[in-house]
Amino acid sequence: MYKFFDFQLDSAHGLTRDGNPVALEPQALQLLEFLVSRREGIVSKEDIIDEIWNGNAITDAALNTRIRSVRKALGDTAATSRFIKTYPKRGVQFVAPVSLVEPLEQAKPKPSRRWAVVAVLAATALLSVWILLSGDGPDALDTGKPSIAVTRFDDLSEDASARYFADGLTDDLTAHLSRNRELFVVSSATMLSYVEEPATPLEIARDLGVGYVVRGSIRRFGDKVRVSGELVEIRANETIWAETFEREIIDIFEVQDEISQAIAGRLLPEIYQSDVSDALAEPTDDFGAWDLYLRGRARQAVFSTDAQTDAIRFAEEAIERDPDFAAAYSLKARALGTIFFFQWSDTPQDTLVAATEAAKRAIALDNRDAQAHAALGYIYRFTGDAEPAIANLERAVMLNPNDARIRLELAHTYDWFRMQEDALPQIDMALKLSPRDPMLQNMYFYKGHILFHLGRHEEALEAARQLGTVATSKTWQTFHHLLRAANLIEMDRAEEANAAVEAALDLNPNLSITAMQRQFAGSKNHPENRRLWLSSLSNAGIPD
Repeated sequence: MYKFFDFQLDSAHGLTRDGNPVALEPQALQLLEFLVSRREGIVSKEDIIDEIWNGNAITDAALNTRIRSVRKALGDTAATSRFIKTYPKRGVQFVAPVSLVEPLEQAKPKPSRRWAVVAVLAATALLSVWILLSGDGPDALDTGKPSIAVTRFDDLSEDASARYFADGLTDDLTAHLSRNRELFVVSSATMLSYVEEPATPLEIARDLGVGYVVRGSIRRFGDKVRVSGELVEIRANETIWAETFEREIIDIFEVQDEISQAIAGRLLPEIYQSDVSDALAEPTDDFGAWDLYLRGRARQAVFSTDAQTDAIRFAEEAIERDPDFAAAYSLKARALGTIFFFQWSDTPQDTLVAATEAAKRAIALDNRDAQAHAALGYIYRFTGDAEPAIANLERAVMLNPNDARIRLELAHTYDWFRMQEDALPQIDMALKLSPRDPMLQNMYFYKGHILFHLGRHEEALEAARQLGTVATSKTWQTFHHLLRAANLIEMDRAEEANAAVEAALDLNPNLSITAMQRQFAGSKNHPENRRLWLSSLSNAGIPD
């Protein structure tokens, strides 16, 4: 029997507290037993999946839900971490002091007092070492910079349909902070992935390992808006800045700038530069145009033909109201580029030309628009023009170094033109900036593909395994198996490679080398990339 504080845990009676049963679902109870039994060190996500789910693919959300169930049963939280401590990117550890207690009927003679004292001193020493080495707070992500997450602002408005407005403010505030190269800012895509989970902002920040969190609320009433914001230091759980702004709704950009500058000023009082505030100029004088833009941006985040078409319509309506609204052109370019990439257009070349024109117009209006440069760079990738593709994406990263999607696109583009050594650090940074991104499956596939071409097959297999845990569609599940097959055959593990091919064919019976060659025919990627990939898959057993 394990005893920790006033809890007891054994296989016969489950979890009890002062002799009273504590309700805990079987899987969560199994997780608790596993963590307690492995309390000497950090337990990785992979070890937990192997033990609790028999190695089957699960989402991070499912794992986090089980951990929260255990914490709730113990009266613990991610913020206090009295029982379970999260180590970002590494795993979790049961950190409460544990003693082993024999059932009374099987009790053995107690050890001498001398050895009991030695044991207590040893346990205390180990606990001290854990505390000193593990640390907690601003440097948990080991970025060398103050790390910050902007949680989704609460919408206190009466109109529930206006949620997009609060989300837009949150996203813009994240983008503003992201432009400061001296901050490490978690992607807004990862932050929005917590929306359906009951975690508090502080618990989210602890899970991500950041040192600071921005949280707040927004309320629209008539032609006015009230925005409250605060900056919390996680280690001390202390608010170090807070303010409420009540303005005319047309002054919302001024409020964003004031919040951004106040936060950066608190974190970087000596190095915050005026050029950052210059980058935060009002995007448009027409609030109605900005409102349309926010609606379009919310739709563009949804990967479907209808959503992208809606985004284009909102962008064009915003442009009609303000023909010099650079971000609206950038949004239009993004949506058109997505339609081209996913082959949702009946006239793909016309779509590509329109996307290019929109991106160029956005840059002409605002050369500091990171999204416009990223969109144009990604579009040039499809035309095979390596120099402008890379130049625009590198400029986008320079303008907004904390945007995970731009890092992903730059990594993909480097890989596309067979520059894998340059691609790898970009995809690693994308994963670091947005560890719960809805496009995580894309990130892991491209990381595995990059490592495959670098000949680092063991690492590529690990990326394939991670892809398998987050793949949400048959397409990405197929890519998971293909990535495994290509690397396994290069490692002379033919039987496993054949099994991976069979799994891919079960998902897509039409897979063939010929079909892939046809798909690559209009592609402008490096021919050596195609040759190596198709050769490995053919050797692994994909039919001709």
